Amino acid sequence: MHVTSIDRYMLEPGLVTEWSVAPGKVSPSAVPPSYNQQFHLDTARTHGVGRSVWMAAAFDLPGRLDRDALTQALVHFIRRHDTLQTGFDVSPDAMARVDLDPEDITVVASESSATTSPHELRDHLRYRFTEACDPLTFPAYLFATIERDSHYTVVSAFDHTLVDGYSLVIALGELRQIYQRLIGLGGSAALTEADLTKELGDPGSFLRYCELEAETPVTEIGDPRVREWARFYERCGGTAPSFPLDLGVEAGRPAPQGADVRPLLGAADTERFEEICLDSGGSLFSGALTAMGMAVHSINGISRMPLQFPLHIRQDPQWANAIGWLTTSAPLTVELTPDCDFQSSLAHTHASFRTALTLKGVTMAQVREALGDGYRRTRTDVFMVSYIDYRKLPGTDDHDELNAHHISNVTVADDAQFWISRTQRGLALRSRFPETPTARRAVTEFLVRLREIMHDICENGVTPIAELTSQLNLEGTPVV
Repeated sequence: MHVTSIDRYMLEPGLVTEWSVAPGKVSPSAVPPSYNQQFHLDTARTHGVGRSVWMAAAFDLPGRLDRDALTQALVHFIRRHDTLQTGFDVSPDAMARVDLDPEDITVVASESSATTSPHELRDHLRYRFTEACDPLTFPAYLFATIERDSHYTVVSAFDHTLVDGYSLVIALGELRQIYQRLIGLGGSAALTEADLTKELGDPGSFLRYCELEAETPVTEIGDPRVREWARFYERCGGTAPSFPLDLGVEAGRPAPQGADVRPLLGAADTERFEEICLDSGGSLFSGALTAMGMAVHSINGISRMPLQFPLHIRQDPQWANAIGWLTTSAPLTVELTPDCDFQSSLAHTHASFRTALTLKGVTMAQVREALGDGYRRTRTDVFMVSYIDYRKLPGTDDHDELNAHHISNVTVADDAQFWISRTQRGLALRSRFPETPTARRAVTEFLVRLREIMHDICENGVTPIAELTSQLNLEGTPVV
C-alpha cells in the first residue's frame, strides 16, 4: 500500500464513472457518535462543508470493467458494514446519527466522462471526493472507476468518520474479492450474506462498538491510566502536544495544508535499522521516533518531544474485520540523553512507548471527562506520529501488483502530523503541516535531517550495549 495525498496522486487518465448510493429511507438512530466521530464532527461544524478529511483506497485490475458485477459488489459491501449505513445530522448545538435501511440501498452509476491528463483526473477526483465525502453530507462516501483500454482503477473514498487507515486495507481487499467472485458466478446475484461471512469472516459491527463506548463507566482521576494522561498533558501546558518547530501559524487558526511524501529507507536499510533498534532493546517505531527527536534537536536544541500516536483496538476478534474508526490515542515522550546518543535515547523512548501500551482499556472520552478543566483544546490538530506495517496486515501480499494506494485529502492544518508506513519496498513517510513559508522550511529541513540520521545509523551502526556499558564504567572509574 503506497500512502500518499491527493495532490501527489497521479495516474493514467481514462473514462471516469462515479458510483454513489441512493439511500432510500433515512431514520433517526439511537446510537451516539463515537468519541472520535464527535471530535471530527465538531471540527467539521467549525470549518463548514468542503474541508473533509476524507481518505481513499485505490487498486488496479487488468482487462475491462464488469459494470454489473461492480454494482452488485458495492451493494453487498455496503450492506456488510453498518458504518456505511449511517451518517450524521449536525446542527450548531447538536449532532445525531441517522440510519439507512440496508435492504433499501441501491448503487447508481453516473454518466461517464473522459479525462485526458493525469492532472485533470487528479483535480476531478479531488473535487468530487471533497464534495461528496464530507461529514456534513450523507452518505459521506463515493466510489469511482477509471477505465482504459487494457486496465482500470477502482477508488473507494470515505469521510474519516466512517473509516480509519486499517479499514482501507479491509475495504480494498473485500471489495475486490466480492467483485471477482461475482464475475466468477457469471453475473448471478446468488451471492448471500452467509457466503460472504464464510469467505471473508464476520464483519463485526462498528455501531455496536459505538454503543459499548457510550456505555463505558466514568473513570475517576484516581485511575492510574488517567493520572498518566494528566501528567502528560500537564507537561504540555494543559493541552495536547505540538510539533516543536515553528510552523508560522497561531494555534486554532489553521492555514491551507502542505503535504510531503517521501521514502525514508529502502527495504535493506529498513531491515538494518530495525535490527539495530531491536538489538538496542527498542523497536523500529520507537527507533524512528528517537531519530525524529534527534532531527528536531539538530535544528533547535530541544531534547524533549512529547507526541501522541494512534493505536488500533482490533485485538478483540469481533472487530478484526470491521470497517470503522477503531483507533484510540496514546501519549509518548521522546527524551534524548545529554550526549544525544541514539541507543541510550532509544531506551528512554521505548520505555515511554511500553508505558503508553499499559493505558489501553481507558478511552479518550473517559480521559477527557475525568480531566475536566485539566485539559483544554487549543489547536484543531494534534501533533501525532502514526506507524503501520502493511506487510503484517491480511490481504496485502499483492498490493504492489494491484498498484494499491491509500490517498488522503489535503485541507487545512495548524500543526504537523506524520504517517510512517512500512511495505516490502521499505519505509516511507507522509507529512501534513500548515503551508506557510515558515512551516515549509522547517518541515523540509526536519525531513532531510531525519533521513540523514537514519541512513547514518544504518551505515555506521551504534555502539553495542555491552561495549557502551564497559566504556561508561571505565569513564566513571576514579583516578588513584
